[in-house]
Amino acid sequence: MNPATETEVQSIQKLNPLVNIWTNPRRTVRYIIENKKFAWVFLFVSLAGISTILDAMSSANIADKVNTDIGGIFFFSILLGPLFGLVFWALSGLLYWGIGKVFKGSASFKEILKATAWANIPIVLSLLLWIPDIQVFKLGAFSAFPPPLSPGEGGIIIASSIIEMVLSVWYIIILIKAIAEAHQFSSWKALGTAILPGGVMLIFIAMLMFVS
Repeated sequence: MNPATETEVQSIQKLNPLVNIWTNPRRTVRYIIENKKFAWVFLFVSLAGISTILDAMSSANIADKVNTDIGGIFFFSILLGPLFGLVFWALSGLLYWGIGKVFKGSASFKEILKATAWANIPIVLSLLLWIPDIQVFKLGAFSAFPPPLSPGEGGIIIASSIIEMVLSVWYIIILIKAIAEAHQFSSWKALGTAILPGGVMLIFIAMLMFVS
């Protein structure tokens, strides 16, 4: 491999992972693996876990099943979310690492954990969408019987839903690119590596919603 030019070095030094991971995920993930401390990953994974638990409770219409309020729901999410996020991250990372090895990937388990944790940035950002949702729906955001909406409120919810869909798609793209870069193979192999853990995640979330 040829040594980096001065321009390339300066470019890498100016790289901001929180910004560049959206447009150049592979290069950004390589920078993260080689330069960022491991401690960052726990923050992203914990926040992503909170987001997932909130989404699961909303889909399960938890307010119709449990006598609670918004404060109780968010307290439960903050309490359980980081634990869920960390457990799922570790288990899925183990699968990404193991399946990737079958495809001749070169990543270590730590590199996979680092890469996939940073891929959660779109999920973390989606937490902000709960602000307009709670403002409009209040406890109805977790019920099958939300309050009637004005045209303006309906527009806010539609916009929020579209943004959430875009963030979900971007998460999948970044995750695949992160796996590909960590393992140093193609995005197609990374897609194959991600399919099984993705299926496990859907089953786990479905079970969580059913129990709720």
